[in-house]
Amino acid sequence: MVTPADNRAAIIGGGPAGLAQARALQKLGIEFTIFERNAQFGGLWNRDDPASPVYDSAHLISSRSMTGFDGFPMPEGWADYPSAALVLDYIQSFATKFNLTEQTRFNSQVTHAEPHQTGWDIEVNGKIERFRWLIAANGSNWKPNLPSWPGSFSGTISHAVGFSNEAEFADQRVLVVGLGNSGADISCDISHVARRTAVSLRRGYHVIPKHILGKPADVFANTGPPLPRWLRQRIFQGLLRFLIGDLGKFGMPKPDHRLMETHPLLSDLFVHHLRHGDIEILGDIVGFDGADVLFVGGGREAFDHVICATGFEWEIPYIDPALLPWNRGRLAPPLSIFPEVNNLFLLSFIESNGSSFSLFNLMSAVIAHAIDAEINAPETYEKLRTLLRETTFDVTGGLKMQGTDRHVGYVDNRSYRKALKKLSGAMGWQMQTQG
Repeated sequence: MVTPADNRAAIIGGGPAGLAQARALQKLGIEFTIFERNAQFGGLWNRDDPASPVYDSAHLISSRSMTGFDGFPMPEGWADYPSAALVLDYIQSFATKFNLTEQTRFNSQVTHAEPHQTGWDIEVNGKIERFRWLIAANGSNWKPNLPSWPGSFSGTISHAVGFSNEAEFADQRVLVVGLGNSGADISCDISHVARRTAVSLRRGYHVIPKHILGKPADVFANTGPPLPRWLRQRIFQGLLRFLIGDLGKFGMPKPDHRLMETHPLLSDLFVHHLRHGDIEILGDIVGFDGADVLFVGGGREAFDHVICATGFEWEIPYIDPALLPWNRGRLAPPLSIFPEVNNLFLLSFIESNGSSFSLFNLMSAVIAHAIDAEINAPETYEKLRTLLRETTFDVTGGLKMQGTDRHVGYVDNRSYRKALKKLSGAMGWQMQTQG
């Protein structure tokens, strides 16, 4: 039996994106149900979920003051970059404050969602329910992207999603593949106990310290008068050279891109361990031969364990992929929200050079207003669909990212927020957000 749709929204996922969406709908009096497959809120910050990529030493990459739910800042007494445990506590405190538990079904795995003429049929725990709107907020950092290479390796190959701490790597020769923020953290942790720690890179990276002139890096970057992007890049890059110096003497290849043209790498500890010889830099892998890892240029080195800090594949496993606007493994609908499927909204499928919380606040408010318009002002909703079809929104601010799959659809945080505010202004919506 299928329950009637009424004017209800289904939110899939009880992480930061799903909770921001629930609060935005709550403000406008729109009924919703959150479906969370685990026993508690938290999304990727919930380490009870086997798919969580969070490890013991994980902290926020964006700073406390630039991160958080709208109208619910993180406590002033917390460190600039809170631990994962504090972030989880913060997320759950937000849900408690706004009574979001009452509208949530925990331990509820959505296995299939099918569109119908006026909404969506959602199968959860073997039963089908009908909702008018579906908001996919199941996140994008949970399905490991595990590369394959020619040859066979006699050691162990794993993905960073399975890393908790360095204990199991004592006295091993460990190679970390990739130097995103997780790869940097993991290599630093392992260097304390491993016999040898190395990182395999395809290219060099700009490493940004977490504090610049006493301020968190993102606070510093958003301080001062507005400047053209090219000038900001030049000033910031020069400042990094002054603060950090040339990492080439420690094996880091010269970056083949300007600052901010790849996802930011923020780390104080990686530079420390690199300078002290605790971590080595090696080139790109081309294959395996027993215990040896083969590198570009003909080099070969023996290792016991290879950890792939190689990111994640995006997936919405309960929706037919043919219904979604995929581009090289990334979802790329207008404004990262609006696929051309009636009553479907995407939330949490976005990457930027700033806090995701600030984007979720605005994205969820836009979605809530769109739903409210469909209920109370159909002509306004049609105006929205027309605007989305006919308007090109600047979400990059001229930022030219590296042409890797990871950067498909990548947005500049500041420009993306401006684009959402432009859309809201054109629609006459009062957003009442701090994003």
